[in-house]
Amino acid sequence: MATVGFLGTGLLGSGMVERMLRNGDAVTVWNRTEAKARALEPLGAKVAASPGEAVAGAERVHMTLPDDGVVDRVVDDLRRHLGKDAIVVDHSTTSPRGAGARIPRLNAAGVRFLHAPVFMSPQMARDGVGIILVSGPRAVFDDVKPALETMTGDVWYIGEEPDRAAAYKIFGNSMLFVIAAGVADVFAMAKGLGIAPADALAVFSKFQPGGVIKARGEKMARGDFSATFELTMARKDMRLMLEAADGQPMVVLPSIAERMDRAIASGHGKADLGAIAAEVLR
Repeated sequence: MATVGFLGTGLLGSGMVERMLRNGDAVTVWNRTEAKARALEPLGAKVAASPGEAVAGAERVHMTLPDDGVVDRVVDDLRRHLGKDAIVVDHSTTSPRGAGARIPRLNAAGVRFLHAPVFMSPQMARDGVGIILVSGPRAVFDDVKPALETMTGDVWYIGEEPDRAAAYKIFGNSMLFVIAAGVADVFAMAKGLGIAPADALAVFSKFQPGGVIKARGEKMARGDFSATFELTMARKDMRLMLEAADGQPMVVLPSIAERMDRAIASGHGKADLGAIAAEVLR
């Protein structure tokens, strides 16, 4: 049984705490909105009045906080209450620049600190599945790895580069946003064509475009724009998509059309669709 301080008990944090309690850990929680922390009391958590009180005597401290500013303020408040060997694991989604400055600064000052954002829903956190990405000093990671593995079977240590886990986290989230935006635009086209949203999604029971990220993405990363889907033809298909929406508001396709037009104007019309990345890969 480990003694854990947990700061930030929103949806994700509460799921993590529930998992820790089921694993037999003694968990003291703190949240800016106290009622969210109190909701975990019936499950066995103790509620602290401050971050410092939550971490006093803890072997590990976990955090799921809103942003860089809150993380910095909370860490500044609690660090004098930390035990000498305590490890602080920050699961918050923060900026790569913020994490890149925070990790070396705190470790140099004697705070054993890692950044460990996650790809988990609250239910996945309860079930102990999903991905934990970790950046920070290898020695600190090695000491906390067994505990992280009780939270999920997929703990990915990316390395000591302090900003890398934060970067990978926002890369992953960006694709979630793009997918949601793409689905919204499918619905806009479907409405323009008189097709029910659920029926429009039927195509994805057969056609699953996620593989494009690896196949076309790796080709794009190499700057290889040899055509398998010529950009001018893709732009024609884009015209059909915009026309199909019949004036319905769209999220992402109009912006992609503008990027295609710029790439074509720059001489990439006969190149692959992936040439829309040419201007950022120069």
